[in-house]
Amino acid sequence: MELRAKVDNLEKERYKASLDHSVDAVIASNDAFTIFLIEEVASTDHREAISLHKEAGKKISENKASEIALLLEERHRRSYRCVPVTKNLAEITLKKASRFLDWVKNKIL
Repeated sequence: MELRAKVDNLEKERYKASLDHSVDAVIASNDAFTIFLIEEVASTDHREAISLHKEAGKKISENKASEIALLLEERHRRSYRCVPVTKNLAEITLKKASRFLDWVKNKIL
């Protein structure tokens, strides 16, 4: 659950890779969150990941499902299509991913 490779991609102007890897880190962190709290992990279906996140969040009366959904949607719009990713978008995504990872670490460690 670290972002070193994502920062490296950003610094080397590989913005789409930075965005993609930032969201990968969010997915992995979410898996850790759901495994820790409800001992379940989602399949490759992102809707299931969000649903499990909400379920796990009930254990602590808090969740970040809307943040995950927005990041996954941005990845879908950019990474899976021939659409450029700007430096600004890559930076914003990296910041959002970093905040999510910090939040998960705070909840499970």
